[in-house]
Amino acid sequence: MVKRIGSPAQERARAAFKAGVAFLVPINGLLKKGWADRARRKKSLSVSLALGHVLHTAIKLVDGQPQVDPSKVLLSEGTLAPVRLDQINRYPDRIEVLHHWFRPDFIAGDDSLILCAYQVEKGYAFINEQLWKRQEGRVIVPIPDGFQADGLYLYLMITDRNGHKYGRSQYLGYSTI
Repeated sequence: MVKRIGSPAQERARAAFKAGVAFLVPINGLLKKGWADRARRKKSLSVSLALGHVLHTAIKLVDGQPQVDPSKVLLSEGTLAPVRLDQINRYPDRIEVLHHWFRPDFIAGDDSLILCAYQVEKGYAFINEQLWKRQEGRVIVPIPDGFQADGLYLYLMITDRNGHKYGRSQYLGYSTI
């Protein structure tokens, strides 16, 4: 079988697609949940919508090669109200995010928070196992042994009590010890 050689534009598009897929594969399970509501409405696949968003907004050229800008990636998309962050603390064994909780009429205090710590180069991500509610004002994700010295991209997701509706994920930055 002969490999087709495409135009330079086709090769750039393929490279961007490959970079986007490589970035999203380790967090595929989160994407399926976070984009599920929008995928249902659009009659599409969650991962396809997330990849489309990455290709449209998060790809940048570095030295002529496409790379994903982690600050522009969305792990979830939806209509739930975001949280207002106060502080992010990284300890050797955990990451703690504090946020301001106020009680307006349109925000439920029992919404769940998911903190995702993602190490892109090594291809792993982990989230909080304990259930954290919006009204608690914090979310903590433990860092397993062996991963405590790694730099991590942090994302905060919010979901309703049933886990069906999500809000737009928030990029919290890159955390190092």
